[in-house]
This record gives sequence, structure tokens and C-alpha cells, in this order.
Amino acid sequence: MAIARPSELNRNPGPGNPHPSTETSVSPTTSESSRNTEKHVEPKPTAAPSDQTETRQYWLAKQEVGRILEAAAAANAFQIATLQPIVAGLAASILEGDDLLVQALVANDGLDYDVSRHLVNTAIFAIKIGQGAGCKAEELAWLGLAACLHDVGMVIVPKRILDKPGPLTADETTLVRQHPEKGFRILQRLGAEFEWLANVALQEHEREDGSGYPRGLKGDEVHEYAKIVGLADAYESLTHVRPYRDKRSAFDAVKELITVQRSRFPDRGLKGMIRGLSTFPVGSHVRLNSLEIARIVATNPVFPLRPVIEVVVGPKGERLQPPRRVDLSTNTLLYVTEACLAPN
Repeated sequence: MAIARPSELNRNPGPGNPHPSTETSVSPTTSESSRNTEKHVEPKPTAAPSDQTETRQYWLAKQEVGRILEAAAAANAFQIATLQPIVAGLAASILEGDDLLVQALVANDGLDYDVSRHLVNTAIFAIKIGQGAGCKAEELAWLGLAACLHDVGMVIVPKRILDKPGPLTADETTLVRQHPEKGFRILQRLGAEFEWLANVALQEHEREDGSGYPRGLKGDEVHEYAKIVGLADAYESLTHVRPYRDKRSAFDAVKELITVQRSRFPDRGLKGMIRGLSTFPVGSHVRLNSLEIARIVATNPVFPLRPVIEVVVGPKGERLQPPRRVDLSTNTLLYVTEACLAPN
């Protein structure tokens, strides 16, 4: 699936004009003319993570996104020139293997809602969905960049609301639903070259059937970038802990999105999600309904949620020597409940 270039969102800011135009053609790289001339907020130096390439890439992306969120919250200008090559590196790594996908799935969940981690996870999932949908390599980097910035407008929401364990009040819900327009206005400051990023932020909560917000756009009124980022955002939210609910397994998240919420997302995106996200990558570890831990040793294209595994840890935490090999496509009593870290 080939999706439109970022420039096709440049003349699609929102009110009264939801349709993309190709009047302005721009490169997805940063130019000097597009940079805000106000004071630039430099990232604070922090300790480096482990030397593992994917771990470092994830950490760098999270740190840079966090810097941008801090600048946006303080109404300071920021640039994305540092973030762009980081996201391009994420996309390149994802094309080579699934280590980053595993990291995004098992990233530590806490009681607090970490917006920067959510954005980086969403970027990884958006890249995987785009890959599964047949997007070109350069499009994957653009999708990842859009996903890393799609919720920048959440800076208007107080932390007490983000971390609230119970249902939101009507006023709190109204405030949260203002974040796409706030994000649009924040990203507009980057200049005309990055108008497309502002429009993805504005549209990513719109839905195929018109049930989304802020304008109730539907179908072709919503740009493909926003559709894929919106689906990745929904998947990330379901597979990670939120203050008001527990996380779902990858299996249950995909099941809900392709059944309960199917009408809200485009078929192309859902197929891309199934191809890119519903199979657990070879070498990753998973927890089974039997409470055992297993390593994925082979995928099953016919039954993507039922790979071939080696059970390495028993239900009581005991190491199994040798591991027990199981083809889940032939053992219907056993199934994967969630991704997990490799046992120590």
C-alpha cells in the first residue's frame, strides 16, 4: 500500500477543509527556513542506557520526545531536527528485526501515565503496521515521526487527570478531547514544511465511521497517516497499563480492534496490524495461559497467533532442561497471554 507523501497534508489544516491538496511539495527532512527562530530548549544530559543498539535507540527517542513535550508545556520553541534521524533509525531497525517491537510490548508499566513512552511505543507500532500494510521504507520514517508527535497536545492535561484511576468527569473529558487541536497549534509553529505533522495530530482521533473527534471526519476525509497512527495509538493503549485499567494481551488487543472496533478503522490498516503486530517475533519470550514462559522459535503464517515455542520456565518458576517444544497450532489448550522479558 502506497500512502500519500507528507506534503499532501500541508493544505489540510482542518476547519472547513478536510481534504488533502498537493499544491505544496516538500521534503520530509528539516530545512533551515522551517526552524523556529525563538529560543531553542536543549535536552538535559542524562545517563546513557546499555550498549544494546535497540535499547539505546528506544531511550534516545524517549528522551528527545520528552524534551519536546517539556518545551511545548512551557510554550517554548523546539526543533525536530534531532528527533528525525532517531526515528529514521527506529524504522531501519524495525525493518531488520523485531527487537524494538518486543521492547515496546514489554516496556515497564507503572501507575503513572508516561506520555513520552506512549508516543515512542506508538511510533514503533505505527511503523510495524505500515510495514505490514506495504508502505515504502521512507514512508515508515514519516509515520514514525508523526506518531512520536501526535499527542504533543496532551501537555494541556494536568498530571492529576492523566494519572486518575477512576472515570473522568464531563469537564475532564472535554479538556482531554481538546488535545488534538492544541497539538495542531503547537506543531504549526514548526513552519509550512511540517504542516503535515500538525494535521496528523489533529486527525488521529478521527475514525473511519465518523465516530471520532474533534470533527467527526470519516473515510477519505481522514488522511492515511492519521488512520495508521490512530490505530497504533489504540493498540498501544490496550497493550499497556493505564491508571484506570489493566493492560490487555497482544492477542486480546488485536481481537478487540478487529471485532468490537472494526468499523472504526480502515481494512488496510487492520490487515497491516495483523501482519505486523499479531505475531510474536522469533527469539522473544511470552507468558502462556498455563503460567509457563516460552521462547518463540518459529512463526506460523497460517495461524499467526499460534507460533512454535520452547517452554523454558514452568508454572512455578522452575527452569526446564531441556525446554519443551510445542506447536501451538496443534495444541489448542495452550495459548499466549502476553509478551514478557527473558527469564534471568
